[in-house]
Amino acid sequence: MIMKDKIVWPSLANEQIIKYLEKSILENNPEGSYVFSGPDNIGKSTVAKSFAQILLCKNKGFLPCGVCESCRRFTIKDNEEYFSHGDFTFVTRAKDKKNISIEQIRDFIRVLNMSSFAGGYKIGVVKHAELLSTEAANALLKTLEEPKEKTIIILISSEAELLPTTILSRCKILYFKPVMTEKIYDYLVKERNVSREKARNLSRLSLGRPALAIKFLEDEEFYYFYNNNVEDFLHICGSGINERLMLVEELTGKEKGQAGTRIAHRVIEIWQGVCRDWLLLLLGQNNYVQHIYLADEIKHQGIEYTEAEIVRLSKLLSRAHLYLKANVSPRLVLENIVLNF
Repeated sequence: MIMKDKIVWPSLANEQIIKYLEKSILENNPEGSYVFSGPDNIGKSTVAKSFAQILLCKNKGFLPCGVCESCRRFTIKDNEEYFSHGDFTFVTRAKDKKNISIEQIRDFIRVLNMSSFAGGYKIGVVKHAELLSTEAANALLKTLEEPKEKTIIILISSEAELLPTTILSRCKILYFKPVMTEKIYDYLVKERNVSREKARNLSRLSLGRPALAIKFLEDEEFYYFYNNNVEDFLHICGSGINERLMLVEELTGKEKGQAGTRIAHRVIEIWQGVCRDWLLLLLGQNNYVQHIYLADEIKHQGIEYTEAEIVRLSKLLSRAHLYLKANVSPRLVLENIVLNF
């Protein structure tokens, strides 16, 4: 019999989600299909991987043991996210595509329908499930309607409301909430040996998204891209039209197609964070400022804007995401922003 204190979960996992999944493991009745819903970088993929590793672990005394053949396979990656495990399969949108294709889902289903290598569970994860094409969603629906015994499918989505209701109705939906800043701070200091000042900055910067804090810590290029775009945005606030358009040229000149669109989404999200901080500083809510290490500079640049102007800019940035999703050129979207504030 599996004991509760023998199951190990990620340190920063959502407690209510863990309690639910742990209960299903202890009672030996995990549901057939789940939707893990919540913001990007909040830990949905991490929990999905841990859940799969626990269910597939061969040592039923301590889960996951980390040493059995199954657990070791979760440390071998075929690529950035796909673990080399015969009973665990993973699918997401190809880098140059807008959607997850029906061909990808057919292959995903084919692997799930194979017999388990170890006579246990078959587990499949679909990341960015809101990007399933209509044909792919319909193909997946048939599998969700008639799930095989000991087959678990996890759909990971930051916009679960975009999934077809027919799919949502056949899944248990688990909502991931932001993790407390203090909890992320403690993790960085105690478990990752990060200095207190850096942990304070990263925990605030992540806005309750632990995977984002870890990515900032481990990926210097990602952290540089983020900070560079914050500083560029603050710089163009006091610049003329030519300099603003030069920034757009720099942002859109390298990547094309879906890669360029994804970069534009990231840049706009970063700019939205600065606008949010402007409003918080204007209202005296300094304790909630995201870019605490740039608070003085952000406050200085924001002096020129009234509360109404900042709100208008925030709405402009929100609409920009919609334009990108409607296939408007990233350059046109970014130019519209920099020419209208």
